[in-house]
Amino acid sequence: MNKTTSKLALGSANFGLDYGLANKSGKVSVNDLADILFFAQEAGIDVVDTAQAYGDSEARIGSLCDDGQFKIITKIGVGLEKEYVDHNAINSVKQSCRRLNQSRLYAVMLHRPEVLLGSQGSAIARELQTLKEQGVITKIGISVYSPEIIAAISKLFKLDIVQVPFNIFDQQILSSGWSEKLKRNGVEIHTRSVFLQGLLLMKRSSLPDYFVKHWPTHFDAWYKFLNESRADALNIALKFALKQDWIDKIVVGVDSVSQLKALVEIEKTSVSIDFPILRCDNPNLIHPLKWNLV
Repeated sequence: MNKTTSKLALGSANFGLDYGLANKSGKVSVNDLADILFFAQEAGIDVVDTAQAYGDSEARIGSLCDDGQFKIITKIGVGLEKEYVDHNAINSVKQSCRRLNQSRLYAVMLHRPEVLLGSQGSAIARELQTLKEQGVITKIGISVYSPEIIAAISKLFKLDIVQVPFNIFDQQILSSGWSEKLKRNGVEIHTRSVFLQGLLLMKRSSLPDYFVKHWPTHFDAWYKFLNESRADALNIALKFALKQDWIDKIVVGVDSVSQLKALVEIEKTSVSIDFPILRCDNPNLIHPLKWNLV
């Protein structure tokens, strides 16, 4: 199998949680997880992205991965600002290292970077820098929902890595100019939500009324393009991200080896596609946390 390093990174939210709008199979089983990790390594996927907030994802990954087998990134910070004491960030990262069975981590990101703007922000940043100097982590970064907060955080310390959502609807990082600014400053950029939690992969007949009612134009255009191009949504959505030279890694979540194989095959194929302009800046569509599906 081709061992060329893939632009894909393996997301792990569904390794520890029932995650995703279109996820019908729930949390990935231990056997499936082992198979996914094995295939990922064979396919040249060298980065695994996880978080302390992803249920028992860290522990499950750690039980199946040797030290240094992957470049592992974890995200910390949910609840970090509450009752902060010295070494909270250091202890939090070291707990992740133990759960993940790793002596060091490729990167640690703040899951809620706004904590750095609070009263304990400088202490947290200082502790993360200490871990970097000690070689416990290689890169420090933030995971954001929109680019506005990047400017404020960049004033506090130099970011090594940033994770942002990016898909055919959500192009804020590109349209804001922050993709160019980050690359110019040598910041590694990872994108997630390439399928918008599976929304872009749903058949039109299965689309929740909430989206049909509020954004008919966007979805009419999306399904029309899929029909006219005679390509499946998985291929089109992933190709849109793959064509962006400024993206270093695209974080993808899968439920099975077959799903991961399909993504790897799409990455290998070279197809010229003229994508429609479907950008949407409305947070109620592009931010899943704001979806009102009740």
